[in-house]
Amino acid sequence: MDLRILFENGDMVAVEKPQGMPAQPDRTGDADLLSLLSAQMKQELGLVHRLDRPVGGIMVFAKTKQAEAALSKMMQAGGWRKSYLAVLWGTLEEKSGTWTDYLFKNARTNLSEVVSASRKGAKKAILHYQVLAETIWNEQPLSLVEITLETGRHHQIRVQTSHHGAPIWGDRKYNTLQPMRGVGNMALWSWKLEGKWEKQKEGFSIRSLPSDMPFSLFSEKLGEL
Repeated sequence: MDLRILFENGDMVAVEKPQGMPAQPDRTGDADLLSLLSAQMKQELGLVHRLDRPVGGIMVFAKTKQAEAALSKMMQAGGWRKSYLAVLWGTLEEKSGTWTDYLFKNARTNLSEVVSASRKGAKKAILHYQVLAETIWNEQPLSLVEITLETGRHHQIRVQTSHHGAPIWGDRKYNTLQPMRGVGNMALWSWKLEGKWEKQKEGFSIRSLPSDMPFSLFSEKLGEL
């Protein structure tokens, strides 16, 4: 398959990750983005950051070992602004705001949960959100939300949206409100990456918009972004 390249320079390449594809080789042995992109570009690429397997959208890879170290450092330091689009199963009372929670990852189950700040191993998780549109589908309220992460915790967006009463459409791990039969992909998409590479004088803004169900229910609003 030919992957959609969104941005490229001498040090990095940004590509659109298909939903359901692992970002890198894993124990399933399924085709992964890192291997496919390296083969397509005919060069070995380095992993800069990760996206959960069900999540689609923008991912960045490094072209050299030096760039891999520098880009990873910038990502971890919050030097780049990453924004996501999500369709939530429900509505939020406040149409914009910030959630600050403490998350604990259970290594045995590979699940995270919101816990007390005093719990040993708990990590602070902060995200900012804005409701872009709302609709009713089969008598079920749905919300299109833009989310910007201030921290990058395990399953952070998925855990926090669920904890605040509006889990992500199709999230088989954290959405206990929605029947999962025939729902398709999980509706979480990495849609915008903004930042500045130290070798460039000007910043960059990379965008990628989803189009499948349930995002298609909000096609008019997505067309305005």
